[in-house]
Amino acid sequence: MTEPVVATELADGTPPTGGRVEWDDRVTLEITDGLAHLRLARPEGRNGIDMAMVRALTARFDTVASDPGVRALLIGADGPAFTVGGDLRHLGGQAERLPAELDEMISLYHRTLGRLAALPIPVLVAAHGAVAGGGLGLLWCADLVIAADDLRIATGFVHLGLSGDGGSSWHLPRLVGLRRAQELIMGGRVLGAEEALDWGLVTRVVPAAELAGEALAQARALAAGPTYSLGRMKRLLSESWAHSYPEQLAAERTAIVDCARTEDAKEGLAAFIARRGPRYLGR
Repeated sequence: MTEPVVATELADGTPPTGGRVEWDDRVTLEITDGLAHLRLARPEGRNGIDMAMVRALTARFDTVASDPGVRALLIGADGPAFTVGGDLRHLGGQAERLPAELDEMISLYHRTLGRLAALPIPVLVAAHGAVAGGGLGLLWCADLVIAADDLRIATGFVHLGLSGDGGSSWHLPRLVGLRRAQELIMGGRVLGAEEALDWGLVTRVVPAAELAGEALAQARALAAGPTYSLGRMKRLLSESWAHSYPEQLAAERTAIVDCARTEDAKEGLAAFIARRGPRYLGR
């Protein structure tokens, strides 16, 4: 994997709009006005995930997580597919050491997904084309998923004699229920965009030509929002599975009192009373 460099162009050849841009041979990252825009940038391989891709993702998420100025993260992809999941050509060439290769790759990938899910900022995914296998983990960790109308979702592991990775066995029963999760994971069902919306796997479906603009507008709105309270909302929702109802009520009380101490809460109330748009600082 090459070392990241400061770039003068994005992966599609367009100049950045400001801020800083980093890339390597698998993933690009642009940070501008509080919005981190990460893109899978291996279109010739349909953004298949190999060890180099995992390391690139980890490095980019490290940058996002360590930057206090980042207020939202948008994840997209270049090429005809968001990601087809594991790079089967790469894995096929590792047949003699497949267990060791998968163990090393998935250990790092799962640690990275855990960090992505725990980010205290909104995460939005703009998904198009195929999203499959372990690559689905990027969707499951998102707070919002805007999908193009050409989306196709499939776990696919049943066709490979593998059990799966990327967190699908944890997320899918919670998102769609056990029976539908069994159909997707064990039955190998493929879902189109409207089915994914109906099942609750994506937030919204838009025409493919409008995906980039819609996702960017939504991500910029999130980046301009009350970052601290958005982070506490994320935490409340994610921890609710492990809480009893009284415990969740107590967590809500603690969170809202903490939010009330922020300048953003004061600004939100003042803006509402004055009937103007709020100007959040994101602290």
